[in-house]
Amino acid sequence: RADEPFDDDREHLLAAELHFTLQSLYVQALSSLRTQVVGCGRSPPHKEKSPAAAASPECTPGETAARVAAIKEMQRSHAATCVARLELTSPPPRVLSVAAAYALSEKEAVALTLLVLQRSHRTALFSGCLGSDSFEADQALLPALLCDASSLELAAFYDEERPHIKEGIIHVDEDYSSRQTASLSFEACDAIVNGLRAEARPDSYRRPYLVPGSGGVE
Repeated sequence: RADEPFDDDREHLLAAELHFTLQSLYVQALSSLRTQVVGCGRSPPHKEKSPAAAASPECTPGETAARVAAIKEMQRSHAATCVARLELTSPPPRVLSVAAAYALSEKEAVALTLLVLQRSHRTALFSGCLGSDSFEADQALLPALLCDASSLELAAFYDEERPHIKEGIIHVDEDYSSRQTASLSFEACDAIVNGLRAEARPDSYRRPYLVPGSGGVE
């Protein structure tokens, strides 16, 4: 469907869920390959099975490497399709409009999309990837791994002087070891996912989660 625009914001966010799901699977497969090749703890590195070896559910390094390559190709194909569809989509999805209005970098825009989906995702597969063993132990690593962003890039995104932080769009928490985690406000998420319908919101809901000089999230 590379020759068709996204029908609406929800379809674009669904495609974004697939993007992060593929990245999660890629990170996990790559981690498995590393463990098989290098070994873990005192266990010896994995040895390739001989043709005469009994069938086993465990993958060999070669089989895992093939899976890593296959996932990487799926990522490439999906990314190319999304780029082509976005070029045909007018107006652009709200999450990208907000990212542009706040002058976010490309990776920051991806991080914003991830924060939106952490509150509004619709697929069990995406939810399962967020709760996988690879990420569950340290949620601070999640944006870096799924957005392919460095710690410096995330630190800039979380900077308290940035407008999206000052205006309460994104909340940043820091633990005793200075690790930062971010979350999107419910009001901002609702405005991005569903649009800002002032006539349907109580006055307390009409908060200015907007860029200075902008008229709102349309």
